[in-house]
Amino acid sequence: MTTALAHRWFELLKLGADEDIYTFQEVIKGKSGPKVNIRDKPVYMMSSYDYLGLIGHPEIESAAIDAIHEYGTGTGGVRLLTGTNVLHHHLEKSLSRFMGTESSMVLSSGYMANLAVIAGLFSKNDLVIADERIHRSIVDALKVAGIQPEPFRHNDPLSLKSVLEKNDRVKRKLILVEGVYSMDGDICPLPEILALKEAYRAFLMVDEAHSLGVLGKTGRGVAEHFGIDPGRIDLFTGSLSKAIPANGGFVSAKEEVILYLKHGGAPYMFSAALSPANSAAALKSLEIIDKETWRLNKLWQNTSRMMTGLRKGGILTGSTQSPIIPVSCGKNEDAAKLSKGLLDQGFLATAVIYPAVPLNSAILRLCGTAAQSADRIDQFAEALEELYTTVIKQS
Repeated sequence: MTTALAHRWFELLKLGADEDIYTFQEVIKGKSGPKVNIRDKPVYMMSSYDYLGLIGHPEIESAAIDAIHEYGTGTGGVRLLTGTNVLHHHLEKSLSRFMGTESSMVLSSGYMANLAVIAGLFSKNDLVIADERIHRSIVDALKVAGIQPEPFRHNDPLSLKSVLEKNDRVKRKLILVEGVYSMDGDICPLPEILALKEAYRAFLMVDEAHSLGVLGKTGRGVAEHFGIDPGRIDLFTGSLSKAIPANGGFVSAKEEVILYLKHGGAPYMFSAALSPANSAAALKSLEIIDKETWRLNKLWQNTSRMMTGLRKGGILTGSTQSPIIPVSCGKNEDAAKLSKGLLDQGFLATAVIYPAVPLNSAILRLCGTAAQSADRIDQFAEALEELYTTVIKQS
């Protein structure tokens, strides 16, 4: 951390405390869901990654409890040595079927999944081309691998083509994109990117953290969304803590790639194995997604309702195409004031500020979910419109 950045953070923390607008790390009493208890009062959740409303699902909770009774609370080791149990194998096979790939591996987080792939398969001798808004976990993975990536303009295939043309003689090339971008909520133009990947003989990795369970007719992600055979994509990574209400991450790819990563991916070899409870919860979640198809429809109905209400109120929401809805605020302080004002009215809508986003580009990051009610969405849109006019338009 640089001294300047540290000073800026402490200034922001002091401002938040002085003006009572610090709303990060709010403590939730009880389980999360569409309605939670914060500061000893009921609050409606408007920024949860629980896209399909599966937190608290009785079958998922029962699966996790049963797993603890049968397998304990931990595995006693890393996956390569003593930490692999039968639930890991069941989950990896289920993920492969779900993603349409030959093989998969599960790790302790999506962050670790990205680190395992990039640091395990690529080096500074390779050309890595990343969307300029790629997730921080991938940025950190590139640093660990000693790779200086070549950026291309966000969701711009022409910019990607320019970088590929300039480096066409490089033997090994990797393109990094996300299915749904976690800050902007927009979808990567996968058909165009895939065409360039194939034309220039590159590898392609797609991070499905926010598109798994969300995009496509059955929630299979961005490939299904565009009707693309997932076999044409070299690497998928993703999270088991968003649409799937557990913890952990995964990599899905060809069998030989996964086999190599299980012996050459440091986060798999040197990080704790996924717990039995989380493995069982994720496994059951995949079953529920296939069985309770109404959840995906409800997610998109609620997302559409929220977007309609916000736009009707003149609220700027960027170029989102997904349940992630970024409300443009500008200054960090304005985003914090909006978040605190909404919390006072019984809504938790989290602010995302610099350095997580560019300076003076702070947002409220809202998320539509299948668990939200139409009445609460409408009430939230009205509350935000009133505060937005006061805080942002008069700032």
